Amino acid sequence: MLLSAALFPPVDLPARALLVAVAAGAYAALVADLRAVAAVTALAMATFVGFLAHRFGELTGGGGAWTYAALIAFAAVLGAGYRQLRSMASADGEEAARYPSVARPRTNVVAPPDDAPGGPGAA
Repeated sequence: MLLSAALFPPVDLPARALLVAVAAGAYAALVADLRAVAAVTALAMATFVGFLAHRFGELTGGGGAWTYAALIAFAAVLGAGYRQLRSMASADGEEAARYPSVARPRTNVVAPPDDAPGGPGAA
């Protein structure tokens, strides 16, 4: 938040919101507890609206600050989704290592010869 306030002037709300959204998304991608992600995202949105968009912690007022705050929530959802997909992929890799014959289909199956019992030529 301080970096956003230091880098961009007060009238540049999209850039400030984008920087806060990147931070919230990165946090959501790294932390597995969804309650913590929701709390940090709500705090980031309130801080953006109260201190970066308006002054002195005022959460009301014009300027569409809450519209930009929706970007922060969207970035957090994307980060949590990325973390979920990454954890699903690692779980599939662990299952394949633990049960190699079950996790991977057999590709070297040979059909029985025509004259074998139960083969295509059997009557």
